[in-house]
Amino acid sequence: MIDQWLQHKWFLRIIALALAILLYFMVAETSSSTGSSSALPIVGQSSMSLDVPVEVFFDEVQYVAYNVPEEMSVELQGPSSSLTMTRLVKDYQVFVDLTNLGTGFHRVPVEARGFGGDVNVKLERDTVEIYIDRKQTVEVPVSVNLLNKDQLPEGLVVGDAEIEPTTVNVSGGASRIQNVKEITLNVDVANQGQTFTRELSPTILDANGNPLNVTVEPNIIRVTVPVYEQSAIIPIEAVTTGEVADEFRLVDTLLADTEVRVFAPLEVLEGIESVETAPIDLDELDKSGKVTTTLRLPEGATALDQKEVDVQLLIRGIDDTRDDTGELTERVRLTVPVTVRGYDRTNYTLRVPDVVSVTLSGKRSLLESITSNSINVTLDLTGLPSGLHGVDVDYEVPKGVTVVSPKTIDVELKSVDDETETSSLQ
Repeated sequence: MIDQWLQHKWFLRIIALALAILLYFMVAETSSSTGSSSALPIVGQSSMSLDVPVEVFFDEVQYVAYNVPEEMSVELQGPSSSLTMTRLVKDYQVFVDLTNLGTGFHRVPVEARGFGGDVNVKLERDTVEIYIDRKQTVEVPVSVNLLNKDQLPEGLVVGDAEIEPTTVNVSGGASRIQNVKEITLNVDVANQGQTFTRELSPTILDANGNPLNVTVEPNIIRVTVPVYEQSAIIPIEAVTTGEVADEFRLVDTLLADTEVRVFAPLEVLEGIESVETAPIDLDELDKSGKVTTTLRLPEGATALDQKEVDVQLLIRGIDDTRDDTGELTERVRLTVPVTVRGYDRTNYTLRVPDVVSVTLSGKRSLLESITSNSINVTLDLTGLPSGLHGVDVDYEVPKGVTVVSPKTIDVELKSVDDETETSSLQ
């Protein structure tokens, strides 16, 4: 019950007043006993210092105020009883009033009230220079930067992080948020042995690395980072069931993606030759069309980096004598040398395939004239740390030809210092 009373402002005021009266009579009695000739007792003077939050009055819906101090030191001098009441009741304010000001820089007075008429108030600063900006809200995407991927337990890799939500609303001064194009969250994956989830509060920094005075909604981002066994790129095989309609024939099944990344223990990966689609039903089909089908997870594998694939079914009549010269095909593969750039040979050793099997699509008449010398495959390793990486492939191909796969190639960088240390331990 007493705790509840202590939480009420008026109860504290009454207590403070009672203490002040008691102090008054104690001083009065002392003055009387010492033969003071004063008609009224002299109440003792005192001083104290407080750190008081600075309040801001302005239209928070339309504007944002910058450079307002969070708190300010206040020196108080006056009767001890008044200072005691001030300390107990805390019915005071230090504030700046921006109500009638527009955008731009302004020097405004710092005001104080509620300290009592007999108390002398000295503020740390009489004025402050603030900046008022018009409030704006923008929607920006959220991305994740995975740190220390090379410090995962042996045999494990991380997949693409899942972010919820993928976009947030950033509100603040128009001049401050105009350069906010993306929010990047850093997530440390060192020593993680399984898929994990983090809930993070995004912080937006200015060009000098200082936090911007903005609000982010929602202010909690949920990031799930999948941790898998080792992975490899495996060819996709389209599987069909049933027969097309009478008087028609299936010419080809053209895969939008001919390969998929499979996550599994190394011994399982070595035994996987292909990843099959779920059977595509051909019963009574009499025209070409595109279908989307799921990919079957091979036995012993943990996951695939995609769950579905688009398949173009090329169907023609039995009596159709046209050749397939004008049709797209994804059955042409060429073995092409791999070129690497951005690789620091003095600090790293590199494990990367010398050649790669490239799948091309285009008109058959055009593909027939293409050789391995017509294709350039380049990997840019600039800025990559040691560890296993899936690096995006840069292609140069003849006009009219599209590269179907691979989109990435696995490379492994090892620090020369790490290898030297390992050798010395052995």
